Amino acid sequence: MKRALSLLLIMLLHNAQAQSDNESYKQSIRNNLEAKGIVKGMQELPISKLYFVEAQQGSYIISADGRFIFEGTIKDVWHRRTIRTIEDVNKTVRTPVSNIGFVPEKQLATFQIGNSEIPRQGVAFVDPISDITLEFLQHLYATRDTVNWTIVLLPMIGGNPSVDRALRLHCASDRDQAKLDLVFGTEQSFSDMKEGCNDENIIKAMLLTDLFRIENLPHLIREDGLVSAGYPRNFEEWFSQE
Repeated sequence: MKRALSLLLIMLLHNAQAQSDNESYKQSIRNNLEAKGIVKGMQELPISKLYFVEAQQGSYIISADGRFIFEGTIKDVWHRRTIRTIEDVNKTVRTPVSNIGFVPEKQLATFQIGNSEIPRQGVAFVDPISDITLEFLQHLYATRDTVNWTIVLLPMIGGNPSVDRALRLHCASDRDQAKLDLVFGTEQSFSDMKEGCNDENIIKAMLLTDLFRIENLPHLIREDGLVSAGYPRNFEEWFSQE
């Protein structure tokens, strides 16, 4: 697991660095990390919540129980910003999908629902056997002429049946029928699978649950970074808010 997390971190930094608008900033971060040498180990700290503290003579981060205190430079790689003040922290609440530094359509198991001529409006992580997922996807499909969402398969609710269904959808030779199967809970595309297709991109999505703080599905991220942990009771109202 540690190796997988290390590879994920490298992947995100590498892909983010390749974007021309923030190449210099990301390269400097990457150089600083590489200067520390080969990673000898990685261990999760017993911390559930952190607080940023702005004081008269500087700032620091403290754990909710007061056990851990972090001093030094704090950088938000996604926003290309050094965090120095509470105002800086408030500006990190929303992170545009494009800032995160990876392309879900290329690196994860995804489907596109909507009008491809419209700029992408958001990314949604879904479990393919969840009833609430079907409700959300059918709503998108019913309004497909006016929306454009990328749907990421994340089988984290239904156990092995969910993983199996995600793999069959991802590996189906007929992508158009697989999309309909995803939306309506059917299996018409499952008889013909692409040769050599595997679960690599599905596993990558599972590694992103901590990164995106995914606790409930579907997990919706509007393109500007507004998040809904679950399907909003009124989707249009949520989507149209400032």
